[in-house]
Amino acid sequence: MKFFLTAYVLLLASLALLAHEWVRLPDGKLHVALLDIGQGDGILITTPVGQRILVDGGPDLTLLERLGEELPFFDRGIDLMVLTHTDSDHVTSLPSVLERYRIKTVLMTGVDAYSSRYRAFLDAVEKSDVQVILADASHDIDLGEGLVLDVLWPIESMLGQEVEDPNNASVVAKLIWKDHEVLLTGDIEEEAERKILVSGADVSSDILKVAHHGSKTSSSTGFLLAVNPELALISAGRDNSFGHPHAQVISRFNSLDIDLRRTDKEGKVEVVLE
Repeated sequence: MKFFLTAYVLLLASLALLAHEWVRLPDGKLHVALLDIGQGDGILITTPVGQRILVDGGPDLTLLERLGEELPFFDRGIDLMVLTHTDSDHVTSLPSVLERYRIKTVLMTGVDAYSSRYRAFLDAVEKSDVQVILADASHDIDLGEGLVLDVLWPIESMLGQEVEDPNNASVVAKLIWKDHEVLLTGDIEEEAERKILVSGADVSSDILKVAHHGSKTSSSTGFLLAVNPELALISAGRDNSFGHPHAQVISRFNSLDIDLRRTDKEGKVEVVLE
């Protein structure tokens, strides 16, 4: 009797594991998930054919737990890792991700910064067998199957440059698939928004990842009018000390009739595009 009970438990566990893995198989849809990692950014994008793009790594190691929940147990590969900029709430877990996962390519600006967490990231990149792409608006990334990551900012390579404000040196890129466009903005503020518009870059997108967690220094009216999104996504920690997202910014989105979804309200926020 004990043998059959043990076998039954093992069978149930195996079925549960298979179900867990089954729902993570490619489904022909584009999944954009703002993970619940607190006050920072950690975005996991799964392409229709199962490629994975990780944008930023959050303020602590919570992202590792979230990736364990999201990715199949037997497949620890990430096709593209994007570090938008050097601030700790975007980079902290990435050295550990580079150690524990198989990363094919890293997209970053390569700016010079003295943050210990950013230095740990650079060391991990150097030790890893990964291709490094320096963000440059003249070079987009073709992900295949009609999926393109259109780099809009910075205009040209910033390798080795010291920057006064890391936020405005964030990688800004538009993910394009079929008639869907998702604009990823890092932590850019109004200064960078203005320069991007002056550059003539096409920022129009149906989905906007709101810059700088909804800070009042970002999401200027002119920029939002140019993007003209149907939906905006905010990654911010619950009851965070910065007051993100700012009430003034929320009011701006409401006045422009742009729907909002927020990790501080929902936890993980996922959009599935067909």
